[in-house]
Amino acid sequence: MQQSFHSDNIKKVLVLVNPKSRQGEQSFLQIKDWLHKNNLQMLNNTQKPTDCDFNQLIEKHAAERPLVLVAGGDGSANAVLKSLLKHDLTLVLVPSGTANNLARTLEIPKQTEEALALIQSGSPRMIDVGVVNEIPFLNVVGLGLGTQVNRVVRSELKKWLGAWAFVLTALKVAVRMTPFRFQLEYDGQIHQGKSWQVSICNGRNYGNGLVIHEDASLYDETLHGLSTESKKWWHAFILIPSLITGKFQGQKDVSTFQAKEMKLTTKRPMHVDVDGDIKTKTPLLIGIHPKTLRILVPRSEKKT
Repeated sequence: MQQSFHSDNIKKVLVLVNPKSRQGEQSFLQIKDWLHKNNLQMLNNTQKPTDCDFNQLIEKHAAERPLVLVAGGDGSANAVLKSLLKHDLTLVLVPSGTANNLARTLEIPKQTEEALALIQSGSPRMIDVGVVNEIPFLNVVGLGLGTQVNRVVRSELKKWLGAWAFVLTALKVAVRMTPFRFQLEYDGQIHQGKSWQVSICNGRNYGNGLVIHEDASLYDETLHGLSTESKKWWHAFILIPSLITGKFQGQKDVSTFQAKEMKLTTKRPMHVDVDGDIKTKTPLLIGIHPKTLRILVPRSEKKT
């Protein structure tokens, strides 16, 4: 039976706002004001978002069983993931990052007040959590072009241009890049390929709202992988319709994979991004922990 959160009983909320996000301090003040108007107790109301360490705050207040409200993007949610899992706390996500793929997958509203309203009207759901080299993740593990872009894209460019910063940077990187050889082991099979980008997802969305597979979700207890294996980088433009929909039937330049566990190796160690931040290197052992994280989602969000 799904539980709902209501404000008639005062709830304790821990507010964590990414100070580097595009809205930053403005979001913090807006959230603080909304919680006050709705008779919700904000545990860290005297702090500015730049004055705190997210995980230290969670450790400090974990015994009070607060809702943990994260205002930011996928990287911000990932930054507190270990602490949320350790203390079995509920996540409230207010999407204010660049891509917001976790929010997109779960149909969490983009507007701040609509996302906050989930505290009153949303449903807590248990979603799958991926793990790569013992590092938990929510959306995607990637290597190749996307990782190179994440390494060189300028933070000020992201702040002003949002997702377009990644597009412009990708064009510059792709011209100089060469594809890499990799081997993927899954479900007793071995795939060897030469790829521009390998993405392995826990959920449905990755990149700038791309779809890893039309049937993927955060409830299916399955990893979905995709390798772009076109001969020339600019051939990938032909794949854009499929990348947007997650439908790859008949595409010769794409290899797709589904399994509960995958092992990926490369000839030389390569940097790997985890939910948008570079956190490990190949070789990779990737698995899935079913229904591990509790998060508030809209009642209309379909569990697929």
